Amino acid sequence: MLVPALSPSSRRRWLNVVLAALFINTSYGALSYSFSVLVTRSAAGGSLGTGTVALGFSLALLVSGVAAVGVGVVADLFGSRRMMACGAVLGAAALALFAACREPWQAIIVMALVMGPAMAATFYEPVYVLMNRWFEASDRPRAYGVLTLLSGVSITIFTPLTQLLVEAFGWRAAVLWLAAILLAVGAIVPGFLTEPEERAPRAGAIRGFARDLVAGVRFTTPAFWVFSIAFFAATAAFSGFSFHMISQLETRGFEEGGVARAIAITGLISLPARFALPFISARAGSSALLAGCLALLAVSAVIASGAGQWWQVWLYVGVFGTVFGAVYPLRALVASEQFAGPFFGRIIGLQALTVALGRAAGPAAIAVIGTDRAGYATGFQIAAGVLVVSAAVVWLSMRRRPGAGQAAEPPAAR
Repeated sequence: MLVPALSPSSRRRWLNVVLAALFINTSYGALSYSFSVLVTRSAAGGSLGTGTVALGFSLALLVSGVAAVGVGVVADLFGSRRMMACGAVLGAAALALFAACREPWQAIIVMALVMGPAMAATFYEPVYVLMNRWFEASDRPRAYGVLTLLSGVSITIFTPLTQLLVEAFGWRAAVLWLAAILLAVGAIVPGFLTEPEERAPRAGAIRGFARDLVAGVRFTTPAFWVFSIAFFAATAAFSGFSFHMISQLETRGFEEGGVARAIAITGLISLPARFALPFISARAGSSALLAGCLALLAVSAVIASGAGQWWQVWLYVGVFGTVFGAVYPLRALVASEQFAGPFFGRIIGLQALTVALGRAAGPAAIAVIGTDRAGYATGFQIAAGVLVVSAAVVWLSMRRRPGAGQAAEPPAAR
């Protein structure tokens, strides 16, 4: 049977997905995954202190969450493309400044005040807003699956790439290379994305910025906040132990380069679930799938907490890699199922604040518990317990779609 050819508008939408995935691969790789290598003692952690880099990264995530609330409003009112390009330029500047830091306080300021806003403008949330405009509700699970499949190689590319650059040039030059990559890709790709006409910038919208932000808050429900708080806790848990994974295994005598290459494989292992789970969420229920993923992340944390041999490291890589890549797209689909519409950017921006708070709290909390072998084991086990509880709350809070309060969907971009 012949497969119907895609119309020009459909091809354009799917090309947008490919370009958005390229953008996200680069922004996440340069501004997030690279720091699992940079935090180690052989990189920036040795010059500025592991605790300093972890604290600065946590503060950057915290600031990105606060900024994401405004990013959601801007995306709703003015569109995402220009904001993404500006964020990429700002992120490249943040990396260049970080490479020049000689004192711990300088690194913390740069990461918090420059890198944080760049994260908000270049991570998934602005793209999620575009995805909701490019595709009708029935097509979104497949579109989210393709997006996360194509953007799932970021950790696979940037973790070993950062390690290789550090070994070849030193960490400061390595960070400059990352800045150049982010600038090249992040500033060019948004120019090729299409922005739906119904979301073109409108005159005088800036005067109603605060009013529009409040309107987004009013559109939420108690279930939304229960879900968001549970996902905050889950994010803190798995971000905490995944950020410290290389450093934790370093304390157990594992060779750092080998661990970095093993962790990089999680990106490849995550590809099937990245595509399949969003795709089947319409049948199985996105909240149930998300809860299952969080429970498996708890299992991976327990495995990691006692890893003393390479087979245990590979078991962690298999379990963690299988599900971690599907967590964020499933979270966005849960929100999209219940709150898609003209306020979605504000809704997803508000939730991005709780996500960023979790991503900021997790690495810092693990560091406070302890960065020696015993401290890491305790921190990872606590994270596993938090994930189990969060999984249950996520499923209970979002297991049914509300019959009222759901916004009418705007027409998808043609």
